[in-house]
Amino acid sequence: MTQSSTITIDLAKTVFQVAFFNKFGVLKSNEKMTEHKMLSFIVNHPEALICMEACSSAHYYGRKFEGQGHKVKLLPPHIVAKYRAGNKNDANDALAIYEALKRPNIYSVAVKSISQQDLASLLKLRKGYIKQRTQVSNRARGLGAEYGVKLPEGITSLKKRLPDILEDDGNQL
Repeated sequence: MTQSSTITIDLAKTVFQVAFFNKFGVLKSNEKMTEHKMLSFIVNHPEALICMEACSSAHYYGRKFEGQGHKVKLLPPHIVAKYRAGNKNDANDALAIYEALKRPNIYSVAVKSISQQDLASLLKLRKGYIKQRTQVSNRARGLGAEYGVKLPEGITSLKKRLPDILEDDGNQL
């Protein structure tokens, strides 16, 4: 473990749970903070190790904190969940992040650069569009089957044949 203090953050949209541990691992505070208060708190603890779950906005804050000279670790949420004591709430989540961090052989996720995040976002969007396209083509095939019209499988065949099928006066569409 590090010789510096450790800050664990349970990220949220507006209110963040921030737990602060001194260099000996003693919990000094675990409180809810607005984004502004959290950022001020971080600035007042230079060279702290900051640990968060690798979830929405983690890479943004990770880059921000690294830019301020902090070491940042992002832990996968499924690993953090194993170390939660008690009910799932923000305070317990911030403590669970610290517990997971202390364990040997726990891997962390690297903070993505802007270009890495851009590429990951594009790939995620593309995957979503392909999934939606597949859902629409499956719905069209199902609807066609309700009227006795068999639409071809495969998006290329469907795109090619669909206009002729829709214009065909001989089917019940």
